Amino acid sequence: MTIDNTPTIDRFRPIVLRALNNGEEHAVRDVCEMVANHMELPQEVRSERIASGQHRYINRIHWACSALTQAGLLERPRRGHYRITDDGKEVDQRSLNEYSEKDMLEWRVWRAYQEEISQRRRADDTVPSISPSSEDLVDPVESLTAGERTFNAQTETKLRKRLQESSPEFFERAVIDVLWAMGYGGTHGEKKHVGRTRDGGIDGVIRQDALGLTNIYIQAKRYADSNKVGEPEVRNFIGSLDAKGANLGVFITTSSFQPAAEKTAAGYRHGKIVLIDGIKLTSLMLSYGVAVHKAHEFTLYEINDDFFEDDELA
Repeated sequence: MTIDNTPTIDRFRPIVLRALNNGEEHAVRDVCEMVANHMELPQEVRSERIASGQHRYINRIHWACSALTQAGLLERPRRGHYRITDDGKEVDQRSLNEYSEKDMLEWRVWRAYQEEISQRRRADDTVPSISPSSEDLVDPVESLTAGERTFNAQTETKLRKRLQESSPEFFERAVIDVLWAMGYGGTHGEKKHVGRTRDGGIDGVIRQDALGLTNIYIQAKRYADSNKVGEPEVRNFIGSLDAKGANLGVFITTSSFQPAAEKTAAGYRHGKIVLIDGIKLTSLMLSYGVAVHKAHEFTLYEINDDFFEDDELA
């Protein structure tokens, strides 16, 4: 039987804010120790481990920091480091004992984050919707599948935010890598990041054969959610394609497309233009292993009936 006396993530969140309330930047490993010391966690609690071998209190503090960052209460000035924001200081002043995901719905960015996760799950009709009251009646495989999709939806949502926070040049290279990972370069193709030269409104090119007879031209827009790609931008992209005598284009954005932009792309008569929004882009990045790595695996065992076959025939 697994012993779990470690405080919950909800309990850890206010203490994380308290530990960081001086406004200084701290490495996450230091945050974990500051929080544990503040809560005076006994050694037996600090020694508890999860299945992966990581200490349970460290795992939960990591999750607490992650959620607080998504809600805008913490910020990551650099990799593996956290700093409290003004909103985080405001919550800290309340001296809360717990701070749940439901409580964090008071923050607009957290509500948007949760809505995007729900949107991604609704779009995947292969995953069953499981409520806590029905879990006992659901096949464990279905329950694990639903949990996997929720976890990956969270990763995709965080990934889209990271892309929005990246530089335009980084985003352009990233989307080229996605199309390359999808196999559009073929066996002898090559990829090219045009970059700041702005080659006629083209950000990247994938040559699908050694001679460059078939090229895919790429336009990448690293936009905030409030800035949707409009019809003029798609029309300009079409002009760039026509100027090169091209007929294959991919327009990718971290946000989404206005209906007029979608209509213009669909009406392109000289070739094919594919529009990829931020939701689809990050889903493809997980599917093709771009900017992510496999974090967990679970193995389920069933009885091998063949093993008992001789006994049944006796």
